[in-house]
Amino acid sequence: MSAIITEVNVATTVLELPRPLQLGAMTVERREYSAVEIVTAGGQRGKAYCLTRETPMSEIVQRLFANRLIGEVIENIPDLWDSLYRASAIVGRVGLVRRALGLVDIALWDLVTQMNGISLSTHLAKRPSHVKPKRAAMGAVGPSERALLVAAYPTSDRKAREVANEVLSHAAEGWSLLKIARSPDTVLMKQLLGILAAELPAGCDVVVDVGFGWKNSDQALSEITQWGDLSLAWLEDPLLPEDVDGIARIRRETGLSIGVGDEVTDPELLHRLVDSGAIDVLRLDVVALGGITPSLELIRWANQKSIPISGHIYPEVTVHLGIGVETFPRHAGPYDPSPSFIIGGPTFRAGVVSPPTAAGLGFALDPEIFHFSKGK
Repeated sequence: MSAIITEVNVATTVLELPRPLQLGAMTVERREYSAVEIVTAGGQRGKAYCLTRETPMSEIVQRLFANRLIGEVIENIPDLWDSLYRASAIVGRVGLVRRALGLVDIALWDLVTQMNGISLSTHLAKRPSHVKPKRAAMGAVGPSERALLVAAYPTSDRKAREVANEVLSHAAEGWSLLKIARSPDTVLMKQLLGILAAELPAGCDVVVDVGFGWKNSDQALSEITQWGDLSLAWLEDPLLPEDVDGIARIRRETGLSIGVGDEVTDPELLHRLVDSGAIDVLRLDVVALGGITPSLELIRWANQKSIPISGHIYPEVTVHLGIGVETFPRHAGPYDPSPSFIIGGPTFRAGVVSPPTAAGLGFALDPEIFHFSKGK
């Protein structure tokens, strides 16, 4: 089924956090989101959203992609993606422009699968080129799989026991793959990891997200040794992802599994991390990478390499791709309030996620929070 695009609408909204978060070198006091809505002559609407990371995502969509999309007939999304990619290549290919292209691409997939009356996950499973993932990160592939919950952020005003109790409360709800952020306070980290090792139920696994917080592998190794004996699902983003040799050294000398890929916009960098043996888990940010179209290509490649894939946030999209799904607590929590504006989407129950069966991506954005305006 094809359709003519008549509108490309954008919106930006800001939601304040109850207290600042420290993740690596970043202090996060609020969450700003951009959204795009693509409308056809028949009135069908596809949408996508993302964290802006305080960048002008809506403006980039308006200035680089809106006019190029209006009047286009949607027939083959990969061809349209390639056209937009090449048209913006002089300033794009990686970085913010690729993120904006990711927003557009996700909205197009939502639109087309809605028009066809089928969920994205079902549509992808029926494609001749579809390669069923061999294994998602730390979870079985199928109609439902174990999800990664961002469970707690240690902060300077919180004791190890308080943070541990937050994690343990999620474990009691059935979540068995739990992520905490690294604190630069090594005493707190040792206490926190010790409590979790002793008190988490059998079968629970912990991820520690460093958020690129270490400058080099020497600093990383020095700090990790102060955490005590470790058993982690994986250590996430210990260094900037371009430091492939440093990441490989951390993996080699600690024996820890390493996961890297959050916010990476260049698929060649992910290839290099895998091919060099630097990582055990490939983290895939579907927006940053440029959308569903390039993500499907990367997933096929990673499956051939037999490396597990963990999606970075955006569970409403990644749940359809047959990879590991990451989420925040399904209420307006203190870390990421996106669940407060998502209507529908995947089902989370006792730490397991299932994709929606509704056509398209199967979710809507709260119109009280996102007020769309037409692109120029």
